[in-house]
Amino acid sequence: MKKIMLTMVLSVLVLAGLMVLFLYQKNPKDIALGDIEKVFLEEYSIDGMEKAGDMRMKRAFGLNAADFEEYLYYTPDNTMSVNELLIVKLRDESQADNVLSAMESRLNTQKKNFDGYGTNQTDLLNHAKVFSEGQYVCFLVSEDVDGWYDTVRKAWRD
Repeated sequence: MKKIMLTMVLSVLVLAGLMVLFLYQKNPKDIALGDIEKVFLEEYSIDGMEKAGDMRMKRAFGLNAADFEEYLYYTPDNTMSVNELLIVKLRDESQADNVLSAMESRLNTQKKNFDGYGTNQTDLLNHAKVFSEGQYVCFLVSEDVDGWYDTVRKAWRD
């Protein structure tokens, strides 16, 4: 009888602990993309890249800037580079699937474009990060994609 009671108490405590972790799990904080841009410019050399506007995002991803709260987009300044940074802050999280799909499509197109002759570019594209969290969706292609990823995630958490 005591074993059953002890097992029940321990089960309740474990369940309560898991509930507390779930309730206090951090979601991305609401941060202006200009703040993330500032961190990127301080931490990384983005030589060979330039800030891009609405038309370039539309041409590359098929996304309309007016559909979103804001975005941050850096593209390569030459056609032989594949480094790209796109962070979209959604108006509504229900937009995430469409934006992720557009980003995956862009990634697949770039892989096809560089297949067979751009081995360095293909390697970067194969390690690209496309992900969403909360109201943000990201497309990252870089020699330091893991660092970029960590920077974005850190900015959301601090």
